[in-house]
Amino acid sequence: MATGKQEQLELIRSVKNDLLAVLVGMDYCLDWKQDPSEWSARELVYHVLDTPSGGAHNLVSGIIAGEVKEYEIWSDRTNMTPERTEYGIDQVNADIESFFTSLDASITGVSDGDLEEKKVMMHQRTRSVDEERTLKTILHRTLSGHMRDHLAQLQLLREALAI
Repeated sequence: MATGKQEQLELIRSVKNDLLAVLVGMDYCLDWKQDPSEWSARELVYHVLDTPSGGAHNLVSGIIAGEVKEYEIWSDRTNMTPERTEYGIDQVNADIESFFTSLDASITGVSDGDLEEKKVMMHQRTRSVDEERTLKTILHRTLSGHMRDHLAQLQLLREALAI
């Protein structure tokens, strides 16, 4: 039977593989939008990698180290920078790899108990929600919720492009 930590590590690796796979063949259309009101693949990637600000991988590392007691989430931000708009698919993939490598390394070093016991206060500023979250909850909401939801959007972009 898998432990809580093992389950989290498997989920981290699964989401990383799915994110990299959905981008295969999209190097020429990272900025394409089916509708001007929707986000491009590039915007979706950097939204998930850098929400909350600095990225969930840095948030998790800070919580484990005891350096983070609370954090903010601002929804609906693409987190695009002038540099990111110029990146090719190799750099986008490298940023994905770096994010997940860091997150994996952080979780490798924790116990199952840490996943349930380490808690911080989350302030969802866009929706005016404040709640205490465990490390396990943060990982679940980030990987199984937020990232999987946006992976579905990326898949729809692929389908619209007939990739």
